[in-house]
Amino acid sequence: MVGAIKKRMFVLFAIFLCIVFCFGFLVSKSVTAQTVAPLNIKVVIDAGHGGADGGSVGVSGVTESTLNLAYAQKLTEYLESVGIQVENTRLTDSALCADDDPDFKQSDMKKRAEIINSSNAQLLVSIHMNKFTSQESNGAQVFFKQDNADSQQFATAIKDMLCVNFSNARELVLKGDYYILNCTNITGVIVECGFLSNPTEEQLLVQQDYKNKMCYSIFCGILNYLGVVRY
Repeated sequence: MVGAIKKRMFVLFAIFLCIVFCFGFLVSKSVTAQTVAPLNIKVVIDAGHGGADGGSVGVSGVTESTLNLAYAQKLTEYLESVGIQVENTRLTDSALCADDDPDFKQSDMKKRAEIINSSNAQLLVSIHMNKFTSQESNGAQVFFKQDNADSQQFATAIKDMLCVNFSNARELVLKGDYYILNCTNITGVIVECGFLSNPTEEQLLVQQDYKNKMCYSIFCGILNYLGVVRY
């Protein structure tokens, strides 16, 4: 009799464990589905410079415009992988106006603003590389639109993820008095991914693994700002 009771209790306990396991699996699948579910969100990715405007030049000769485009393309991949729509201001290493345009910089920036303002996107991320007179300066940093709380919050979300993954990322987000932010009508930030004037950091910035890690950090920052589970 006692043996039969013990056997029955064992069977009931096994059934209970099975139910718990199945419930946990379903919850796990639910969270995963929520994590990667397509979002009704559109982001503009702006690869700074291009064409005759190569931007900053690294100590080894690498141009900012080339790196900006490579980073923009990788960030686009990450965003599209979770169903976020992306529009790029440029897809090739060319400017958005003729290289011989007498007002080259103004024409190029104006065209970028037109693309952004007509995109019906909610967010803008402009990708750049930094440069300073001192070769010691290093670390990614994020700029936000002046007097814009949403832009500052967006910049902070990206900065937080950069600081998690890069020990030298700048802790403070900064006000940016830049055309690409001032003349566009959506929540935007500028991400300076590192300093080409720093020989050590330049060598990191051109490495694929470093680029992937940087872009994934920016991607996670975007998701965090949107309130989406990070994975």
